Amino acid sequence: MRVPRWTTSLACAGLLGAVLSGCRSREHAFRATRVPVVRFDSVLKTADSVRLPLADARLLLAVAADSTFDVKAPHDTMTMTDILAWAHAEQARKAQVDAAALAAERARQDSVRKLLEPLLVVTVVKKTYLPRNPDSEQYEDYISLAFAYQNKGEKAIRAFQGDATFLDTFGDSIYSAHLKVDLPLTPGQTRREPARIVRVNPFRVAHQRLRDTPLEKMKLVWQTSDIVFADGNRLSLSAP
Repeated sequence: MRVPRWTTSLACAGLLGAVLSGCRSREHAFRATRVPVVRFDSVLKTADSVRLPLADARLLLAVAADSTFDVKAPHDTMTMTDILAWAHAEQARKAQVDAAALAAERARQDSVRKLLEPLLVVTVVKKTYLPRNPDSEQYEDYISLAFAYQNKGEKAIRAFQGDATFLDTFGDSIYSAHLKVDLPLTPGQTRREPARIVRVNPFRVAHQRLRDTPLEKMKLVWQTSDIVFADGNRLSLSAP
């Protein structure tokens, strides 16, 4: 006997509904399960066939990975629903704490940056392009940059570091580098260090622009990030 198509469709729909109903039943039972928090990890491992929304599953796995959960949990036994609610609240609390800490660190860095800014003046006094010369055993192209540093503060400086950025006429960045300078400077003193060498990568646009732009058409912007004073004190943008 031929089975009508609509009968087959209804049967498939019924089976699918039963499967979904069974999944929902297992999920509801799982959420209502009360477990000792000290055994939460092992209980969770036995429930790998339960289907949960991805966000909830990730949150429960994060709780299981937290070795201090049994100490932080508000009760000795909790349902999975309670654990999820607690985890969501902890997640929100941690995000709030992290945001406050980030804001405080940004405020600290802004304050330190204002103290660092007037202490040093950095200038580039010479730029030279050194093309490869196999006869002199120089097999790559180089750019030579000579910097001068002036201590504008009232305390002797033992060493410092910061970021040097070269800008073109329009204020766009040509090249930038982080410099560490171990060069003592007394208050008001200006010193020039030996030239720094940049090995030219012909495929890097920044190197090409640094090589081809005349020094008089470049502006150097210097941002001090760290100063070690001669008396051992330190002023730094990095967290203490």
